[in-house]
Amino acid sequence: MNNFRMWAYSLIAVGIINWDYQRHHSHVVSHSLLIILPGLLLLSMTYLTQGRKLLEIQVVKWAWAVIGIAAVIYAFTNK
Repeated sequence: MNNFRMWAYSLIAVGIINWDYQRHHSHVVSHSLLIILPGLLLLSMTYLTQGRKLLEIQVVKWAWAVIGIAAVIYAFTNK
């Protein structure tokens, strides 16, 4: 579960950094929340019993990898 927690913390941190660097844009809140919310969801799943069981499934692991990578790419490419 530590790997998932670190991945979640990374998404939250990247979203907050994105928020800070793009604060002059009009839609910075929605853009940054698209990065932060998946991180918060993943982090909460690591602390819940049902979430931990769900994260043990291989397909769910791959899905979170895709979601996380997409969020990080979005963070670096949105303007």
